[in-house]
Amino acid sequence: MISEALEQFKKEGFYIARNLLQNDEVITVRNSIHKSFNDQLAHLGFPENGNDLFNSMLLLYNKDIDRYKRLIGALWRKLEIYNLMHHNNIVGLLREQFGWQDIFMPGGQVAVIMAEELKIPNGYFGFVPHQDFPSVQGSLDGVVVWLPLVDVGRDNYPLEIIPRSHYEGVLPAIENNSSTWETDTSQYTEDDYLPVEVNVGDVVFMTLFTIHRSSQRGTAGQLRIALSTRFDNANEATFIDRCYPTAYIRTIQREQYFKGFPSREQVAKIFPK
Repeated sequence: MISEALEQFKKEGFYIARNLLQNDEVITVRNSIHKSFNDQLAHLGFPENGNDLFNSMLLLYNKDIDRYKRLIGALWRKLEIYNLMHHNNIVGLLREQFGWQDIFMPGGQVAVIMAEELKIPNGYFGFVPHQDFPSVQGSLDGVVVWLPLVDVGRDNYPLEIIPRSHYEGVLPAIENNSSTWETDTSQYTEDDYLPVEVNVGDVVFMTLFTIHRSSQRGTAGQLRIALSTRFDNANEATFIDRCYPTAYIRTIQREQYFKGFPSREQVAKIFPK
């Protein structure tokens, strides 16, 4: 018998698991991110840390935007973020509610940040309408997991979904100069988008074919920070037939990022004789 969660997921293209995670588990991850920003501020000799995550992010953004961008690009590699996105309750829902018995991980985690004051000049500010399958290419019933680290309402840059858009499969893309695979949504209207209002502890499960985007509707002085990752069902027939492909490519940077680093003296400080 199909579960209510899987039934809604298949019918609507998404499912929201309310209170799937404990608040303190999510807040611990948010505090870990806050620590990384405060560590950078301390490294730069800033006289004080931000009293909350948004304030610390804003301080680093204004002090050294290049260092800010490097840090937000590194967040996905934090162990606390990895552990949260692979939480037993998330994996357990896939196994118990969706019936998955064997799981592949197609790629890493993503930290998505939205705030009026933290816009990157000529850079990212939310995702345009898109589907995730072209950037995953795994199992046809693969899942996008998205969860907020702060409460997200209609006026705090919510995730916006077009329910039942997954029935169309992969839709044509719009050609542009961006690296983002933007879906042609000409058959839809603005009224078709559903703002996803969620609180800390809620987790959104989407199909890889569900059209979604980042809302541009936000209030100054507010931070929306969320995490996402993807899962593939290893028992899906075409995934087995294609021998478990993924669009993600694993590479290694062989050239040293910082010439002459580390020196023998720097290593000796870590490993004194």
